[in-house]
Amino acid sequence: MEDMLKTLTRRSFAASRVRNCVAVLAIALTAVLFTAITTIALGTAESFTLTLQMQKMSRSDGEVRYMTAEQFQALGQADFIEAAGLRMPVAYLSSAVRHNIEFNVEDETQAELTFCTPTHGRPPAAPHEVVASDLALRDLGVEPETGAEITIAFTAHGQEYALPMVVSGWYEALGSQLSVMWAGTAFRDAHPEIFRYTYHEDGDMAGTYFSDFTARSTLGLEKKLQDLVCDLGGEPDDQTAPNYTPATVNRATNVRPSPFQIAAAAAFAVLFMVCGYLLIYNVFDIAVMQDIRRFGLYRTIGMSRRQVRTLMNRQALWLSGIGIPLGMLGGFFIGKAALPLIMNTVATEYKYLSTGVSPSPAIFLTSAALTALTVFCSTRKPIRIAASTPPIAAFRYVESGGGRRASRRSAPGAGIPRLAWSNLGRNRRRTGFIVLSLMLCVVLLNCAGTAADSMDVEKETAFMIRTDFAVVNVVSASNTKGFMRRSDALRAETIADIAARPGVTGGSAIYKNTAEDTNVTYDFGHPMTGETFENPHSGLTFGIDQYRSFGLGDDGRMLCNVYGMEETALARMDLREGETDAHALFQKMSAGEGVLVGVHVNRGDMSLVPELDLADVGQRITVYKNGAAAMELPVLAKAALTTDDVGIGYTDGGPYAIGGDGLTLYLPASVYKALYDAPAVYKYSFNVEDGYEAEMTAFLEDYMETADPGMSYLSAQAARESSEATQRMIRLVGGFVGLIFGLAGILNLTNTLITTVLTRRREFAAMESVGMTRRQLTGMMVWEGVYYAAGACLLGLVLAAALDLTLVKSMVDSMWQFTFRFTLAPALAACGVLLAVSAAVPVLALRYFHKGSIVEQLRAAE
Repeated sequence: MEDMLKTLTRRSFAASRVRNCVAVLAIALTAVLFTAITTIALGTAESFTLTLQMQKMSRSDGEVRYMTAEQFQALGQADFIEAAGLRMPVAYLSSAVRHNIEFNVEDETQAELTFCTPTHGRPPAAPHEVVASDLALRDLGVEPETGAEITIAFTAHGQEYALPMVVSGWYEALGSQLSVMWAGTAFRDAHPEIFRYTYHEDGDMAGTYFSDFTARSTLGLEKKLQDLVCDLGGEPDDQTAPNYTPATVNRATNVRPSPFQIAAAAAFAVLFMVCGYLLIYNVFDIAVMQDIRRFGLYRTIGMSRRQVRTLMNRQALWLSGIGIPLGMLGGFFIGKAALPLIMNTVATEYKYLSTGVSPSPAIFLTSAALTALTVFCSTRKPIRIAASTPPIAAFRYVESGGGRRASRRSAPGAGIPRLAWSNLGRNRRRTGFIVLSLMLCVVLLNCAGTAADSMDVEKETAFMIRTDFAVVNVVSASNTKGFMRRSDALRAETIADIAARPGVTGGSAIYKNTAEDTNVTYDFGHPMTGETFENPHSGLTFGIDQYRSFGLGDDGRMLCNVYGMEETALARMDLREGETDAHALFQKMSAGEGVLVGVHVNRGDMSLVPELDLADVGQRITVYKNGAAAMELPVLAKAALTTDDVGIGYTDGGPYAIGGDGLTLYLPASVYKALYDAPAVYKYSFNVEDGYEAEMTAFLEDYMETADPGMSYLSAQAARESSEATQRMIRLVGGFVGLIFGLAGILNLTNTLITTVLTRRREFAAMESVGMTRRQLTGMMVWEGVYYAAGACLLGLVLAAALDLTLVKSMVDSMWQFTFRFTLAPALAACGVLLAVSAAVPVLALRYFHKGSIVEQLRAAE
């Protein structure tokens, strides 16, 4: 009996070629969906992980710092450590101009974990050999090539060094701001005076041991690290302890998905399974309807229900064996092609994104499992119907909404459209599935379009930069350094050369206090605990209250972050409280009547952050210089701050290293220059007349290369293009998902209409025999297809509008870069396409599957 069952399965499979093609296409499309999305999801996660590792400059599992030689040796012998790299920091090179170059002694393990392995040449062996990045070498005045001679200058233990070195190898830099130059242990042995361990005495890192390591298992790694440091005599938590030895897990490598990410992944998986279910169920439901009489014949000759189920399951398995691999192959390449575009447009905060995805087994196993599960769920009911329908009922089967003959009343009238409307009721469940899948296409495309249109390009651009251009010293644009010292000021010659260019308008130099301006402090009555610590970036002493930290000056009072500007720049700020007329405010400030206070905003609703709103309008701030009260300034107004008000783009680490969470104060340039001994220009902001943007961009690019290599700039156009790229990404992802649902719905519709033509040939022949023309028959089928699409479009438009005004609105309102804009344009465009396709499919179906004379059609239907 088993052999006979195999033979019947094989012959039944071979006899249904059209159905098999449609079923394979349905399963393959489902596999394409799962594989493409899985490829994009895993590729995005992999790329983000690698990008974060590159930004952190470490692919390790963790890092331990400030160790002694004995502690480093013990770390390498710990049972949970797989490999530990050696890194002995020396200093940042003072001979660098635009690029930040960190000079270390490292071994090859550390270099491999921190992306510093030479891709050209070899690791250093001799004391005078180094490996550096291409950008570091160019910044030092040589082209990247092995054997190049350079001189490195740095300060260690208070002594200045200028050493001639030879490049033994080089690698491509990960980013434009920072890279590592490293020498081997032979350099350490040749210069023991540099590597004296004095960290706990003077805080000099030269002579300490750092280590990036990989672990045998990351389970419980944080506790293992804490325990190991304690066993080695270090203190992992207290920064003020003399034996402070920080040990951290690399969160860039050990990423923990948030509950939202898990829920979003589960929701997408369910959504795609619904898409596949609607498609595959319909295919097998039609197949069972077509073959129900054959199954009845099998039952009359002794085949059991279980054997019918086995026959159908085997066919489903064979179809899956063809469709799933084809779909996974196509889906992988679709996802791989889409990944770079998505990764290049995720957000403006991420720079130098790494893009790539490997054909991981996880992609194919996940996709195959989800597709197989969808096929299994989709075929249960059709197989159950095929196995449980009694033989007599199977022979008498005529398709209707409930799977048996039903009495129905036709629509009144004899028009072709009404006749087509009556035909939709033959199988209401199948009609519902087609309408649902087409409707989901309309809804998803419109939701994605609404989200993309709600992306407020100008709002995000204005948050990054309020003017057409902003020019700073290259240090100010560095995430690793930032504007902190007078030497970081923008050159006066650079400002003059830019201001003299044609088309420049509204130029304004903006001053900022530095780590050298510790003789000017501010008191506004805010209490602190009395505890202090040293900021490692600026070297300033910081005080704290219960939640915040504040940079302190020579007299122990707050430094704050203080800016000096002209009225042109102040007029661009978002004044919220107090005097909101920019001109009147500037006049009062210039007369010494008060000061403007800036408060950072919550990006979600652009409200002032209460924790950083430390002074009220009218409150008096006393200014001290050299320990004596110099002036008393009441708060005249408050401004809501963007990143452009405190930094350049999204870079504002430098200002924080000066004033911390203290007040952000804005003074007129005249008052600022009278108060501070050596005013330093932080930034020069300006607009250009229409048509001069490209010319100014070209000028600034050339100026950086020739006249002022220490300059950097940001343009509004660059910020705008980044924001527009995010829009394109939303449209791409949403359009891809909507397209898959649309294809599923169209495939359902096509399959249904082709099956209708094949199974109703006798009926069509009878209609033609009593006078219906081929044109009328075609019109009837076209109306059926249009009714499917029209129903989907009407329901889709209603649901799309409802979701836009509820779910989509709530989502975009929670993200600061968005301003909700209601639209139905994507839905209407999708409806137009669906209506056109639904009208074309019946015409093609009749042309290819309803041929021959009336007599031939009647004979073929028997």
